[in-house]
Amino acid sequence: MNSETLRIVCDILLPPSGFIVLLAIGLFFWLIRLRKTAAFSILLASVLLYFASTPFMAHKLLDPLQFEYDVLKEVPQDTQAIVVLSAGRIPIAREYANLDTVNAATLERLRYASRLSKVHQLPIIISGGSVNDERDSLAKLMKKTLETDFGVEVKWLEEKSKTTFENAMFTKKILNENSISKVLLVTHAYHMPRAMWCFEDVGLNPISAPTVFYKRSASTSELKEYIPNAGALKQTSNALHEYVGKFWYKYIGY
Repeated sequence: MNSETLRIVCDILLPPSGFIVLLAIGLFFWLIRLRKTAAFSILLASVLLYFASTPFMAHKLLDPLQFEYDVLKEVPQDTQAIVVLSAGRIPIAREYANLDTVNAATLERLRYASRLSKVHQLPIIISGGSVNDERDSLAKLMKKTLETDFGVEVKWLEEKSKTTFENAMFTKKILNENSISKVLLVTHAYHMPRAMWCFEDVGLNPISAPTVFYKRSASTSELKEYIPNAGALKQTSNALHEYVGKFWYKYIGY
């Protein structure tokens, strides 16, 4: 199964699509008069949707991922570069002359990388290809954003990757060609465990530099932990995507 097929399967099975599939199965059983089976399927979809949409469940799934690697507290003096992983794009952005641009998640990673680059005077390597064979790679869009909006020069581009493992594999080639052995790795905190696993699997040993830790608000009441909202559902989906991705890489292949 290639990366595109796996991505489609995940989109179908993970929230919220997975719940819609369960509801559709329940409707099918109802139409063929298997009412008990239909009721079970519909009830299961409803219960899963409820829990997946609560902050309580979102953090139960996210916290083991995003707190596996602590926030970067010190940058070793022999660090040579910063590697930033792509997250996604906004296609045909009207306010940018109908050109593609980086999405919010990618922008969050770029903002942190730009700060690290300015404070520690480190060059940046951007990793991200064209997942759906778009004209401009994510790396190229990220380079434009960093240089135009943050005033940070990008030294190297990796434009072939479509998955996190390919990020690691193709970035390794650039590092080897430039005699670079020690780098900071910037990505979202919840994505860092899978990213580090991939980079270590290809023989690299980056220093984790996670950004965006999703934490409960200090003012949030316990009751609100069990009130569903769209943000919690998105976080649950992100977490499940990471668990599935790491399982796939580890036990099935790349």
